[in-house]
Amino acid sequence: MIMKLISNIIFSTSLSFVSISHAQTYLPYPEGKLTGEQIAQQAFAVSHGKFVSTFISKKHNKDIAKVVNRTTLEKRKSGRKPTVNTFEIYTKNTPDDASTESMQMAFITSGKIKGMGILNESFKDKSKAGMLSFWLPALRRIRQVNEPAHEDTWIGTNLTYGELILRRPEHEDHELIGEDVFNDCLLTMQLSPKEINRFTRSLPDAQCDHKGKEVYIIKSTTKFESWWYDYHITEIDKKTFAPYRTVYFKNDKKIKTVNTDWQSLGDVDPRINYQRYIYAITHSTGVDSLVFIPENTVSINEDKPNSFWSIKTLKKRRR
Repeated sequence: MIMKLISNIIFSTSLSFVSISHAQTYLPYPEGKLTGEQIAQQAFAVSHGKFVSTFISKKHNKDIAKVVNRTTLEKRKSGRKPTVNTFEIYTKNTPDDASTESMQMAFITSGKIKGMGILNESFKDKSKAGMLSFWLPALRRIRQVNEPAHEDTWIGTNLTYGELILRRPEHEDHELIGEDVFNDCLLTMQLSPKEINRFTRSLPDAQCDHKGKEVYIIKSTTKFESWWYDYHITEIDKKTFAPYRTVYFKNDKKIKTVNTDWQSLGDVDPRINYQRYIYAITHSTGVDSLVFIPENTVSINEDKPNSFWSIKTLKKRRR
């Protein structure tokens, strides 16, 4: 759900950082020549924020995290505006319960599902499905379901739950096919004047600051049969293990590209980064999605009790 996606993204350079000991305890920084599998493990940990304990993104003045979605190129010819959902996110990677891997809570603050609260609990035992609890303000009820399928798409985007939450390194075979220097700008959503509204006036420009950084090139082939992709090629920073760009292929045809702008937090461990934006485009239709979190909306390692991540908080938050 929305909370897990953003649980990877929300740190701030102006705040005190988690200590290096926490990062090293979860997964030591690697040395020497690495295999594709080892690189994939590191990239997974970075992408899922495994080197920090708790983090939050909430509205600061007029700035707030948002998800922006556009329909197909054909339907956009009439000047149709993108759909926008703003949200706040609260994540805990070190729950008191030893069987729980993480807890994430999100609140939708605009759009048709404004007021919805979502609590996601994932478990260390991967044979046990995660649990999702929804607070539905229109019904004033809680609904609980098991985690969605890997191929289901997330909140109107062209991103799947597998990409954002559920897919782990063991779901694919990983091959190191090369090393290179990243020499491109990371793409972002480009809006026409007719598409811009008050929520989309300050979306990020294409990011070119990663040019010149050394990257691993990893080919990851799915183990699922008859899947929506056969493999993807990902360029991963050799120092931070942050995946900048992932290109998906089906029958050797490029079908989707995901760009991620990672920003360093200046910690001793270079893997402690945050995702400033994620931009994904489906090439056959032009459908694209952008997740953007302004830096001034985030905080890290706030001292909140385990009980904060609860159904009770879901109900109280939007009464």
